[in-house]
Amino acid sequence: MNGCLQERQMVPSGKMDMDADNLQRQFSRLQSDLQKARDRISALQVIHEVAASLTSELNLSPLLKKILAQAVAVMEASAGSLLLWDEATDELEFAVVEGGGGENLVGVRMGRDKGIAGWVATHREPLIVDDVSADWRYYPDIGEAVNFKPTSLLCVPMISHNRLIGVLQVMHHLPGRYFEEADRQLLTTFAHHAAIAIENARLYQSLKEERDHLVAVEEEVRKRLARDLHDGPTQLLASVVMSLSFIRQLLDGASDLATSELEQSLATAELALKQLRGLLFDLRPVILETQGLVPALEIYAERLRETEGLNITLDIGDNLGRLSPRAEKAVFSIVQEAVTNARKHADPHCVAVTLRLDRDADTFTVQVMDDGVGFDVEQVRNQYGKQGNLGLVNMDERAEMVNGTLQLRSEQGVGTTVTLTIPYRENSLEAEQDT
Repeated sequence: MNGCLQERQMVPSGKMDMDADNLQRQFSRLQSDLQKARDRISALQVIHEVAASLTSELNLSPLLKKILAQAVAVMEASAGSLLLWDEATDELEFAVVEGGGGENLVGVRMGRDKGIAGWVATHREPLIVDDVSADWRYYPDIGEAVNFKPTSLLCVPMISHNRLIGVLQVMHHLPGRYFEEADRQLLTTFAHHAAIAIENARLYQSLKEERDHLVAVEEEVRKRLARDLHDGPTQLLASVVMSLSFIRQLLDGASDLATSELEQSLATAELALKQLRGLLFDLRPVILETQGLVPALEIYAERLRETEGLNITLDIGDNLGRLSPRAEKAVFSIVQEAVTNARKHADPHCVAVTLRLDRDADTFTVQVMDDGVGFDVEQVRNQYGKQGNLGLVNMDERAEMVNGTLQLRSEQGVGTTVTLTIPYRENSLEAEQDT
């Protein structure tokens, strides 16, 4: 036992110091690797959260700003820019610029044969450049538009389904700050999610434009039909009513049977004329175009009371202001559809229409409530788009046209409430006049 102790005591102290140093270095490396792994996991978590937030934004302009802001923040960069590829001209256009005083670059275009961004777009490969102005791909016309000299630049392509969307680039300007391989991988992953989000937003925008076009075509058809009905059958029927009235005067004192038949024919013609004029109002309420939403709703409610015997009330809030013609048409159409559905399917005793404006919350709210039989909302939603539910589809589409939300609540035996809420400022008449 003592011999073993003596052998341990005979180990040179220098060798023990070297072993301790080696262990310390290995421990330090492990700590460094562990920290890098943690940083990598943390960064990927951030990317995942950011990507999830991007998919919820379907309007292209705010989406692009959000993408670049998140990229600059995640990469802890000094500045950045997002360029979109125009397939028709094969050019890159600066869509968003953040930091560096390069905001005046927005809208500037350049070919894919120019600049670092052009090279990345052409080769579809990410690139790190540390001495930017000395790089052979450097494009002075663009580089001189920013108010600092980048110490490091990272540029990655945005590709979705093997299709080039654009490029995303971030840069440092502080001495000693450089992008590394881990940064390249991180921004490449981010750019992939961003490209998908941009494609989704473009598809959504395309669908909106197509829907708006169809609505415009429908509106034009309604106007043409209303004009044709007014100039044709309505005028003829009005003439028939006048003729029958004149004949009644001529037959004054004639037989009771002739008078009775004439009175019945006159009543039928007058009813047909009233219904035709009501149809004309439904197709194209001219008062909506000339005087606005509230007068149009008042005339609409009055007509329903007279022709349909419907107990309908209007509750118009104070200081409503005017909506844009486009928004007023959408609101009026939704009220029409909701009231028509109530009349046809709910057998209500009363229908109440309420309009409110909350300027602080920037909301314009319209509510149509009836005390009819009600229905199962979930069942109706499950049959969404079928022939019997096209009215609901139309209301949803018109709500989307003005960035509004449509809420449908109903309970069997209690009644139904349709609530439309739209942002006021962007749909106001003042906003349209300012554009």
